[in-house]
Amino acid sequence: MTGNESIRYGRRISTILALLVILGCGLSDPERQEDYLIRLGKLEVSRQEFLQAFELVKTAHPASVDSDSPEMQQARLKLLDEMIIDLILLQRARETGIAVSPAELEAAVAAVKADYPPGVFEQTLVESALPFETWKQRLRSRLLMEKLVDIELRPHVSITAEDITAYYQQNYGGKAAGAESEQKFERLKETLVADLRRAKTEEAFNAWIEGLRSSYPVEVNASLWARITAAEPQAPSSQTEAGELGK
Repeated sequence: MTGNESIRYGRRISTILALLVILGCGLSDPERQEDYLIRLGKLEVSRQEFLQAFELVKTAHPASVDSDSPEMQQARLKLLDEMIIDLILLQRARETGIAVSPAELEAAVAAVKADYPPGVFEQTLVESALPFETWKQRLRSRLLMEKLVDIELRPHVSITAEDITAYYQQNYGGKAAGAESEQKFERLKETLVADLRRAKTEEAFNAWIEGLRSSYPVEVNASLWARITAAEPQAPSSQTEAGELGK
C-alpha cells in the first residue's frame, strides 16, 4: 500500500499537512493540563496544534465562506475526528514497536517537497506558522501510521475471482468490449483490481478503526472544544461522542 492510499481510507482532506498529528511530550504543569484538546495516554494535541492544522484545512474552502458557517463547523468536526483516529493509530504503532528510520523520513520529506512548485512548500509552512522541524516530526508520525496499516490491515484484505467479476459487472460493464488491444485490456484489468482493492481496504479500514476506538479511549477537552467552536451545546463530552463526529 502506498502512503497516498492509506491516507485516503475514510478520512482524506484537502492537504496532507492538516492530517499530520503531533506526538505529545506529556503534561508538565497545570496550565498545560488544561491546554490539551485531545489526549490518549501521553499523546496529545493542543488547541494551538489543532488551530494550525485547521488553517490548512480552510485553504480548501473559498475565502468567502464564513468561519462560523455550517460548512466550516462541519470541517472542524471532521478534523477533530481525524486527529482522534490519528492518536489511536500512533498509540497502536508504539505498542507494536513500529519505527521509521532516518533514511525513510528523509526520502518522504523529499517526495512531499517534489509535489510542490519551487518555493511553494516553504511558503505554505510560513503562512501556517509551522516550523519545518515540527512538520517533519508530524510526517514521521504519518509514516508510522502507514506502516501500521500495511502490517495490521492489508494482509487481511483479499480479492477473489468472484469479487472481480461482481465488481466488473457493477462498475465496468461493457468496457472490456471496448478494449481494442490486449495492452488496453490488461490496463483495464489493472485499473479494476486497483479500484477494487482500494474499495475493500477502505471498508476494512473503517471496521478496523471502530474496533480500535473501543480499545483506546480518547479524552476530548469539552470546555476547550466549546471555546474553539463557540457553540457550547455541540462540545463533545466523551470519547464516544467524539467518535461519532465526521460519520
